[in-house]
Amino acid sequence: MEKRLVKLIEDVKGGSDLAFSELCEDFSPLMKSQVLKLFGDNPSEYDDRLQDAAMALYNAVVTFDTSQDKVTFGLYAKICIRNRLISIKRKEKKNNKKSAPYEDAEKQLRETGRRASREKLEDNEKVISELSSYEKSVLMLYLNGHSYREIGLALDKSEKSVDNALYRIKSKLKKLI
Repeated sequence: MEKRLVKLIEDVKGGSDLAFSELCEDFSPLMKSQVLKLFGDNPSEYDDRLQDAAMALYNAVVTFDTSQDKVTFGLYAKICIRNRLISIKRKEKKNNKKSAPYEDAEKQLRETGRRASREKLEDNEKVISELSSYEKSVLMLYLNGHSYREIGLALDKSEKSVDNALYRIKSKLKKLI
């Protein structure tokens, strides 16, 4: 391994900020390419992800064994940076999936609502009679433009309960319309 790189790694392990800055400059193209590959060039996220990549580089420096000769530091750093960025991407995806069921149900219900206008629903005794009093309350609030959260607060229920009620309403509407 290159003596300069070994010296920089040892200096960073010894606490040198200057040595880490130099390593960051050397590995900047690698960090940027990994961020762009996994997250694109979204300006709102780019700087944060670049910082995440720099933290992964630091961890790679601290955990790299300079006495071994099986893996180069460059490859090790690339793997560490990539793994950290993938982990972040998975967490973001998981967090987005948590809100996705609400968004999907809302979208489907709006589509159903387009086919059957609010007036038709209010006039249709068959549809109304199929709904529980809770479902009727949820539906009226929803059709008046309230969010899942607002409906839940108004009816003293959780967002998940509102989501479930809207799902049941949608299923009933599909059968009746």
